[in-house]
Amino acid sequence: MIKFTLIENSLDSIEQGLKFLQTAESEECISAYKHSLLCLFQGAELVLKEALVLIDPITIFDKNSLFKHCSSPLAPTMEELYKCKSIDIRGITQELKKHYSDIFTRANIKVLEKLAIERNKVQHFAIEISPKELNDKLLELYLLVIKPAFKIIQSKSYDVGVNGISNDEITERISKFEESFLTIKIGDGFYIGMCPKCTEYHHFIIYDGESYPTYTYCTSCDYELKDIDPCDYQICPECSWPSLIYDKNSEAGVCLVNKCYYGKEGGFVEMEPCSTCTGYEIEGSCSDCSPEEE
Repeated sequence: MIKFTLIENSLDSIEQGLKFLQTAESEECISAYKHSLLCLFQGAELVLKEALVLIDPITIFDKNSLFKHCSSPLAPTMEELYKCKSIDIRGITQELKKHYSDIFTRANIKVLEKLAIERNKVQHFAIEISPKELNDKLLELYLLVIKPAFKIIQSKSYDVGVNGISNDEITERISKFEESFLTIKIGDGFYIGMCPKCTEYHHFIIYDGESYPTYTYCTSCDYELKDIDPCDYQICPECSWPSLIYDKNSEAGVCLVNKCYYGKEGGFVEMEPCSTCTGYEIEGSCSDCSPEEE
């Protein structure tokens, strides 16, 4: 028997959309741009419905349709729901504002609504848009609509028997999506290491055009390092590179060199502000207070 759940369908569409977008960019393929728009928008629509289903399954169905086909609209059977019409983009945005207004702001909703117009042009009329503009719009859809929905989904519990997929599988696929997204957006200006907080290899270290990492984030947990100042880097005791950042929230150091033991598997580095000077004690020693003898 073949069975595909809503969450699986949404992830499949997003995966295909990103693949088409990569092909469109690398091969300048117009057809791939069209398919990337259709798949990514469908993926966004489905993953948002999945987020709403987590509130209550009936939220994704048109209210008039529920009353028409269900003997008890607030407690419909699956057979009755199969006959019901699901909500459109307008209905989805209204439910998002009601249930997830802290996550989906006016700016997020606007991105979805604007791209819905482009999707409708492809499906019912004709679309005329530059590759760069379409690429930018699709990346914006991923960043401001799909990624926030991922955060909601990852906070819930999924079971293979019920949902066809586990939380670990979802997280792994999301990490692959992020890698594809960054490759399209910034090329090779990033690498992936082990997150010092959750120890999953989903810690994205971003260079953003600089010679040093400017920010990092983990797609498995909420760990991140924002707005890294190059002056804040210290010498890592393991790899001897000026790649060690003090994380105030964790009260420890983080090495951002992908080949370093700490970056690959060691996790946090023992590090704290020095009680004597303005430097740091790293693994029990402050190089400013006790410099190595020449």
